[in-house]
Amino acid sequence: MHISWEYPPWVVGGLSQELKMLLPEIAKRVRTILVVRGDRDEVSEMDGMRLFKFASSIRSSPHILAYIHALNIDLVRGAAVAIHEEGDIPLVHTHDWVSCIAGVYLKSCFGAPLVTSVYTTELTRSRALGALLNMGIFDIERHCFSRSDLVIVKSREMEEHLTEKFGLDRDKIAFARSADDIIDAYRGLKS
Repeated sequence: MHISWEYPPWVVGGLSQELKMLLPEIAKRVRTILVVRGDRDEVSEMDGMRLFKFASSIRSSPHILAYIHALNIDLVRGAAVAIHEEGDIPLVHTHDWVSCIAGVYLKSCFGAPLVTSVYTTELTRSRALGALLNMGIFDIERHCFSRSDLVIVKSREMEEHLTEKFGLDRDKIAFARSADDIIDAYRGLKS
């Protein structure tokens, strides 16, 4: 089960295009479920995946971090429906800090291993933790990375960054740039 807060046609930034290239390739190799936010609740087939879209239960929030937590509750709601309809899931794979909280909840509730893909971190985006918002996002990332069974990166620089700034063990980080690399990393979790 993959969880993201964006996937085309719901596009916010570069993550949706990244996943549009990656997830259909993974779906050609293994059964793939995607839980993503949408403009309404619906279940469909797309790009070889079973797609569970769930609308936000709130339309506005006084703070971005409060909104992110509410969004993750909606993603967990979507994942629970997916599990009810599809059966047990062998692992949960979250993409980006925005949806990783849902992955931590699901790991805790269902016991599935948690994989988190990291494309950037708050430190690589903002270069400093000078504001409370930056520190809040950094804390969410740190919490999610520490709870993940595996963290996937696309560059050696990000691997170094995660070991230096987040204290992650190299054994917990997988370098994966393709669907085949990611599926190999999944297999490593099961052994």
